[in-house]
Amino acid sequence: MKSKLLFALPFLSFATVANTNPYLETQNKEVSRTIFKGQRVNIPVRPMLSPDRRHLVTLGFDNNQPRSMDCKIEIYDSANTLLHYLDCRSGIGEHSFATPIAHWTDGHYAIISLYNADFSQPSQRYEGNFRFNYGDSSRIDNDYLPKWWKQTYDVVGLDANTDFDNDNFTLIQEYFGNSKPNDATSYPKYDPVIDFDETHSAGTSMWVNFGRPETEWLEIVPTYNKKVKSLELEVDTRDRARNQSVVIFVHDEDNNRVYPSYLKFPGKLSVALDEPVEVEKLKVKVIARHYSSNITAQYNVKVNATFEE
Repeated sequence: MKSKLLFALPFLSFATVANTNPYLETQNKEVSRTIFKGQRVNIPVRPMLSPDRRHLVTLGFDNNQPRSMDCKIEIYDSANTLLHYLDCRSGIGEHSFATPIAHWTDGHYAIISLYNADFSQPSQRYEGNFRFNYGDSSRIDNDYLPKWWKQTYDVVGLDANTDFDNDNFTLIQEYFGNSKPNDATSYPKYDPVIDFDETHSAGTSMWVNFGRPETEWLEIVPTYNKKVKSLELEVDTRDRARNQSVVIFVHDEDNNRVYPSYLKFPGKLSVALDEPVEVEKLKVKVIARHYSSNITAQYNVKVNATFEE
């Protein structure tokens, strides 16, 4: 049995005032606003991250806790899917995310939402600070454990199968089970089932006129695993175009064909490669066309690629 590791994982909450982990990098968002009675203010947060800082480990906050002020934090992916909903009404606290957190990718963002429910006065002043704490997610010791986690628990240099605290759970079991590898009384909160396959996606929206094919190029870059094992094409269109098609050709970084044929909509939408192909990135050529007069068809195209170690 295998299970996918998703970004939308549960979180724990406990009170604190600041990030005290020296191996986490804090990105602050300060909020200073006058909010009128009955007014809701939404504040977007798009952290600027270096390529190796992709694990959102904790999210701390503190504020002056105005009367009847609702405070929440929502985290979305690039497709605007809600991943987390966090309550920050307590005035001070920190949310500690269950490990492992999937990489915070380009396009992820957070919304700080404030609502003034105090109608006894015209307005209130909100003063707050939000701390997004990221860890170095690069590999270390040639295993799947991120650098920030091994540094935090002083297990850098140890193999992932080491039982550091002699509680019959290895480092990799403790990481994926969200427990502490240096505490013999801390056990994985569930039996971790580890699937190391990675699936990455790229997409586009294409508008196509009668008889005039449109071409776009997409890129997919794997994080750790470099061997692509399967490809999938997803197409959504609500237009009734006759003889419509979307075709993709998949190449590696040197423009060599990864899959000798092509994927087509309507038609073959997924394929498992006979042998996984090692790549640094995929370059996907997308060609869309239709032959229905008097319409401009829209195609929402998404390409998924699954990589193994």
